[in-house]
Amino acid sequence: MPQYDMNLNDYLRIVRKRKLVIILSVIVSVSASWYYVSRQVPSYQAQTTIKVEERKNLAGLLTEWVDVNPADVMESAAKDIRGFPVIKKAAFRLGLITPSSPPEKINEVVSGLQGGVSAETVRSTNVIQITTSGDEPQSTMDLANTVAQVYVEENLADKKKQAQTTRQFIEEQLASLESRLNEAEEKLSKFESQTKNIKLNSPVQQKLVDLQVERISLLQKYTEKHPQVQQIDNQISALEAQLTGYSQKELEYARLTREVEVDQKLYSMLKEKLEEARITEAQKVGDVSIVDPAVTPITIMGTDRRSGLMLGALIGLVLGLILAFIMENLDTSVGNIEELEALTKLSVIGVVPSMRSELGDDRSFFRKALSFFSSSRSRLNEYYMRLIVHYEPNSVLAESYRSIRTNLKLGPNLKTLVVTSSGPMEGKTTVLTNLGLAIAQTGAKILLVSSDLRRPTVARSFGLTEEPGLNEVLTKVKSLDEVLCTISDIMLGNMKMDDIMKTPGIENLSILPSGRIPARPAELLDSRDMQNLLNELRQRFDYVLFDAPPVLPIADALLLAPKVDGVILVYESGKTVRSALLRTKSQIEVAGGKIVGIVLNHIKPGTEIASNYPYYYKYKYAETKPERKSGKRVSNKP
Repeated sequence: MPQYDMNLNDYLRIVRKRKLVIILSVIVSVSASWYYVSRQVPSYQAQTTIKVEERKNLAGLLTEWVDVNPADVMESAAKDIRGFPVIKKAAFRLGLITPSSPPEKINEVVSGLQGGVSAETVRSTNVIQITTSGDEPQSTMDLANTVAQVYVEENLADKKKQAQTTRQFIEEQLASLESRLNEAEEKLSKFESQTKNIKLNSPVQQKLVDLQVERISLLQKYTEKHPQVQQIDNQISALEAQLTGYSQKELEYARLTREVEVDQKLYSMLKEKLEEARITEAQKVGDVSIVDPAVTPITIMGTDRRSGLMLGALIGLVLGLILAFIMENLDTSVGNIEELEALTKLSVIGVVPSMRSELGDDRSFFRKALSFFSSSRSRLNEYYMRLIVHYEPNSVLAESYRSIRTNLKLGPNLKTLVVTSSGPMEGKTTVLTNLGLAIAQTGAKILLVSSDLRRPTVARSFGLTEEPGLNEVLTKVKSLDEVLCTISDIMLGNMKMDDIMKTPGIENLSILPSGRIPARPAELLDSRDMQNLLNELRQRFDYVLFDAPPVLPIADALLLAPKVDGVILVYESGKTVRSALLRTKSQIEVAGGKIVGIVLNHIKPGTEIASNYPYYYKYKYAETKPERKSGKRVSNKP
């Protein structure tokens, strides 16, 4: 199959063709969005910010204060804010729970509040933003401020507790150190009273004292195997090695002196830290402070109905376009004239617009509903469609049938034609009657044969009865002259005189009804009598058009095809698939028939074929359109 490159017009054509799917998709999506938005509970957000100062650990109070990684501090603080203890105290303060509340209720309330509280660190700062959400603005603000205040109080209480623990620890260490210092001083005093004139290396002795104090400080944080501690031990050993040459008493005196000096320095340091701990314990300022308290929120978060509906419309439009292109891709009918001609190797001899689209249908919904249940109105519509060339000769529809007449190139070698289609309801009978009227308007004598002996409709289109007719002629019940219907019979039929005289040309038209529906139509059409009748009709009329049943379900058209000069195949785009069309062409050719061309019927503006040939719709007669009778335009299908 030849490839067809799509351009922008093709995409626009698909959108126009599948516009109902797109519109329905948008409506469904907008309806779903409206339902979702209307079901949403209004949500408010309140925000407060707190500032976290640097913290110092317990070991720093004893030796050097050690800074903790700020990122760790901020992350820990953010998690503590949403922690169970803080949220629980906030719930107590807000009155959501009481001390007598059962544990199940407490857990439920706290868990619910935790879901509405978030804490995030502001990038590259020591500020934490606390955000709360709720369905009431006042309660949302109260929750944010209460959580922040509770965390500030918890931080202050924790700081006081830490300072109290530190103070108690230092007091215990001081008591132990004081006892040890007194004992060392007594030993040194006693040793001095017993020994006279002892000389010491003062710089080495002072360095050893400093290293001993530093070692004790490091052991507050590290073990004896720590590299820094071992480095101090090596330095001490090196300095002690320099004290060689001293007597045993001098070395003992140096050791006692160092021990006293070390204990004195440690005692002074602990006394200083004890005072710092007491000051910290007495302070009422914590490491956390509130920067911006929360205010009553006035904006509803996440419930913008207009934005929700616009988003729903956008989603519906996208889904509709996707569905439209999927449906177009799954559509197995022929998409354009070039593709149809390349597929079938046949010429398209005419394009017939949709009567509904061309003539319009200004009836209300209720009148359309009544016409659906009214058989008389339906028949009236059907009659009008099949005689549109007669009723509205200046319409685009009439011109399309004149184009078919011209493209057929009728002549001595093309006098008898069968009009058929692949399947039912493709408009073959409408094409036959209007094409016959178009030929009759040229002055040629033409006969329309209702050779569809299963569902005949040609005679009724002109207000005539189907009996007697073709069946009676083939069975020798009546002669051809007795069953032929001419203008005089039409005038005596159900058509009004004004309708008959509306446009000249109908007087050149004759009709051969089907007659009584036989039990075996195929045998009649394939009989020798049918061939003899055809020969007679060739002599008596300029042109003869046979209305035949669809090819695929019934074999009648295949029996007539080899007996006539040509076959006109009616095809409705979007109704018959490619495979069925090719199957129809193959069966007709195998039966010996010659297809002279394809008529594309019921083509709407915006479809594949019509969009590529817009002049079918743009070129109109300049004169005022004839008056259109109400209730006569629904479809051009038989």
